[in-house]
Amino acid sequence: MTTSEKQHNPSMRGRVNVEGKLLKAACKLLAQKGPKGVSNRDIAKHAGVNHGQIHHYFGSKRGLLEAAISKLAHEHWDHTQRDGVSPLALGKDQTYILAVIRCAIDGDLELATLELREDISVPRQALQKHCDNRSPSETETDVKAQVAAAMAIEMAWAVLEPYINVTLNIEPNEVDTVKQKIVDILVSLAEY
Repeated sequence: MTTSEKQHNPSMRGRVNVEGKLLKAACKLLAQKGPKGVSNRDIAKHAGVNHGQIHHYFGSKRGLLEAAISKLAHEHWDHTQRDGVSPLALGKDQTYILAVIRCAIDGDLELATLELREDISVPRQALQKHCDNRSPSETETDVKAQVAAAMAIEMAWAVLEPYINVTLNIEPNEVDTVKQKIVDILVSLAEY
């Protein structure tokens, strides 16, 4: 069915509308509470639909959470493919990175690493690029350590920048300089 046909078909419009509301709510709540902290009722209430719709459209809470993290991962992938990968850009995809972190904290690595199964992993892409360009003296383990350090800095800055600024008493006129120094560190660890 084409998009035009869906727009003129009331049952398809309703389906797309309900699915969209559920996905949007699941993305937001996954980032806020993690997979263990969110219930079907929470998602449905946030979406403004009956909780039975989750089972109707996604089969289960798990199916909806997988669809939500997939949506977020694809949006992040699309950003990086369109805009390029640059240091400290992960903060632009707050919902995505928070959802990944919450899934990892909850021990749900299957959800946290869904991007690997869908072959849209920015870190894996960076690792491959760095491995392909490594010097003869660098081992693959050296490269993995460098990319891991860069990932840790990137992820931490994406979610903790305000906290870091307050804790270290970084003044507003110092923020850009501090960020540039972090960018320089990231570039030295893993070529962007």
